[in-house]
Amino acid sequence: MKHLDIEDNQVIDRYVLGSLPPDEAAEFEEHYLSCQQCLDQLALAESMQRGFKRAAGQDVARIAATRQLALVAWLSRLSRSRQAAALLLTLLVVAVVALPGGLALRRLGQVDRELAETRRALEQEKERSAASSRGTADVEKLRSELDANRRELAQEQQARAQAVQQLAQAQTPQANVPILFLDAVRSGSSQEAPPFQLRRPSGNGWAVFGLQLDPPLAPSYQATLRDSRGKVIWRGPGLRPDERESLSLSLPGSLLEPGDYTLTVEAAGSPAASASRFSFRVLPPG
Repeated sequence: MKHLDIEDNQVIDRYVLGSLPPDEAAEFEEHYLSCQQCLDQLALAESMQRGFKRAAGQDVARIAATRQLALVAWLSRLSRSRQAAALLLTLLVVAVVALPGGLALRRLGQVDRELAETRRALEQEKERSAASSRGTADVEKLRSELDANRRELAQEQQARAQAVQQLAQAQTPQANVPILFLDAVRSGSSQEAPPFQLRRPSGNGWAVFGLQLDPPLAPSYQATLRDSRGKVIWRGPGLRPDERESLSLSLPGSLLEPGDYTLTVEAAGSPAASASRFSFRVLPPG
């Protein structure tokens, strides 16, 4: 049940007056248990209804007093025998009318008490529902955190297994390791295809690169490998040149999918120093 339907169909007023069908009343009760706005409007409607009842009772009392004065004036104009007969008839009518009226007033008081008790029960149920919802939310949060920790643990275990495997391979002597010596690409070069090519190692093999650096040399360098789209494939800091003014590094073949690559070498700790760029192409395994 939506707020727009409640306002258009005057559901709250009909609910207080008891004219709402049972199925709609049950649907409305299920709604306002979790809706503070409807609870406030319901409380306002109930208080207004009680005020109308009190005002109606006062009006009835004033009308009754007026009628009594008119009756006395009328009786004063009758003879004694007619006054006695009229009084007797009036007492009978008052007795018949007053009895259901008193019962109705008592019934209205009982209904007010039942409404107050129902309201308190609904408030208590709302508090229990809110506490239950908070507990469910906490459980779901803990469950999602546990699942995230499990995924992170599985990824860490997988990465550790790969590292152990690569370490074991690095400690195993390898034959026929491909070696590629690269010269820096000079500015203004118009070559479309990289002049240096490397056939990708088969299996879990490695490839060795020799990079000729331009003087003056820096104590340490950082190398960054990017594919043809500019995506960083690998980055390694702390590279030191040898006595031949060159850098040597080895990369696993798993990083080198067939395609064009650019290897950029920058002096560590010297942002203003020019970078050397090397390009090469990886061919599919033979």
